[in-house]
Order: sequence, then C-alpha cells, then structure tokens
Amino acid sequence: MSDSNNSPFILEVADLADFVAGALGREPAGKIVVAEFGEPLRVLLADIPEQPSRSSSFARAFIGDVAGLSPAGRGQRDVALLLYARDGHGIEDVHSYNAVWLNLRVVCERYGLNVVESQFITPTHWWALPSIGVFGPGSPRAAARPTADRSTEGGPTGAASVVAEAVRAFARELVAGHEVVRRSLKPLLTAVLTGRRDVEGLTDTEAAKLLHAVQNGDFQHTASTYCEPDEVKRAVPLWSRVARLCVGPYRHLAAAPLTLLGTALLLDGDVPAAGGAALLALEAKPGDGSAQELMGLISLAELDRVVRAQVGVAEALRAALREGREG
Repeated sequence: MSDSNNSPFILEVADLADFVAGALGREPAGKIVVAEFGEPLRVLLADIPEQPSRSSSFARAFIGDVAGLSPAGRGQRDVALLLYARDGHGIEDVHSYNAVWLNLRVVCERYGLNVVESQFITPTHWWALPSIGVFGPGSPRAAARPTADRSTEGGPTGAASVVAEAVRAFARELVAGHEVVRRSLKPLLTAVLTGRRDVEGLTDTEAAKLLHAVQNGDFQHTASTYCEPDEVKRAVPLWSRVARLCVGPYRHLAAAPLTLLGTALLLDGDVPAAGGAALLALEAKPGDGSAQELMGLISLAELDRVVRAQVGVAEALRAALREGREG
C-alpha cells in the first residue's frame, strides 16, 4: 500500500481513473485504489485479492488501515473506490470483482468513510459501480475520448433501448397470465442454476424475462430454493447479470435480483457481501419486504460469527429452503 499527496484542485469524476494512473506514473492494473478527498487529496492502493473468499478479510484490513490514518480534510471523510481491472479483463469480467467491492463499501460505512464514487476501470474505459448499473460501452478515458476527427461508436442509449424493449415485451406477457410464464421460464432458471446453461451465454431478452419473473414472490421463492453449494455459486453471477439490466426507469426492479444475490452470498458464507447486496436492494426499493427479511437474517449471521454458533443462520436457511423446493 502506498500514500501520495497532491495539491488541492477540482477533480471531475470522469478524470479520476486518469488522475490516479498519472499520479502513480503507471496504470495500476489489478489494484484497488481508495482516493480520500481533502487538502491534499490522498491516494492509497493495494492488490485486489485473487480469491473472492479473501474479500472480507482483505476489506477489513485495507479499510482499517485507511481509517487509521489522520483525515485528509476536515469533517466528513469522503472517499472514492476505484477497481482497476487485471490485465486482459473487461466489463464482461466485472462480476468477479463484485464481492470485493461490496465488502469494501460495507467496511467503509462501518468506519465512517463516505463512499461518494465507485468505478470499475480498464485501460480505455470506466463504468460506475455497483455493477448492477453497468451497461453499454462505459465512459471513455482521456486516451479514448472522441475528438473533432474521431468519434466513438455505439453508446449506452442504443443498447439500453434493446433491453428496455425486451422488458416491455415481457411485461405484456406477464399481464396475459403469470402462471403460464412462470412454467415457461422454470426450465431456463433450472438450466442455469444447475449448470446446463452458462450465465454468460444468457441473452438480454432471457435475462429481462427472469428480471420480471422474480418480481413475483412465488417465482422469487422458487429461485431461492436452488440453495445447494454448487447452485449458489452459479446464482451469484446470474442475479448480478439480471440486476445489471436495471438502469434508468427500471432501477427499482433491481430489489428482487439483488435480494436473491444477497441470499446466495449468505448461503455461500460471505456475510459482509450479502449485507452489501441487501443494502443495495433497499436503496433500489426502500421498504422492500424480502430485502428487509434478508437484512434481518444477515444481522443474525453476524451475531453467529461472533458467538460461533454450532448451527448458523446460513445452514438453517438452506434447510428451510430445501423443504420448500418444488419437485
């Protein structure tokens, strides 16, 4: 971890990725950077852990070190979390960074560090985190920004319109009869969570159908009953993928897939990341009953970790979900 101070100046969010790389004199691939705003601005960095299972302990240690430093400014401590992708990684790999980001955010809150910006960064582009809001080609960095004689192709507006149309079309199907739709989608859900379909192979239309289907409590419960260890590991990228569709006017729909994501993380043993997903679900839809219930289970799981209960919340939840699984 390193600490570099710079003279105060106005820094735009779009320039964060380039500023940090310039301050370090290199592109910090595979690094997590905490930029603390103040006078002067402070930049601290560490290696992103290779194993998602280490995300929790890494976040506690790294953010604990940051919090232990004297504040860079007066009053509230505002920070930005910048995740620089490993060499060869792009936006299609963002799901593998979700756990570490969620853990970092949760631990920042516990230490009183206010996260005002989060980004996933490649050498040419950046995307605002959480990854549920990531869609399209992202924002070009300085080297990739359009000039008078060079324009960038594509754009989030055009891509989002494709997904929006899929969402609208499936909403019309739901009006025609949810039970019929639920039966038609169960084979797709089963195929993905049991490993017969690859999450990355899902089309936007298929993901949009699952997004709308899990707005129904019965279908959401059915999805949560895929609770065995291997199924849970597939559920994490699946519900992250589905939640990424929830941009613009569809933001509130993220609560359901985020709750399923949090449930899967809890069953997988990553309690802090589960808490982060539940918080994001409640941000998307304040007062959501399923997300509130999940938050209660996560609080109990945190207590279990302290008292080292012989039968933990995750095990009890898995047993209950097994009983409710359809044949």
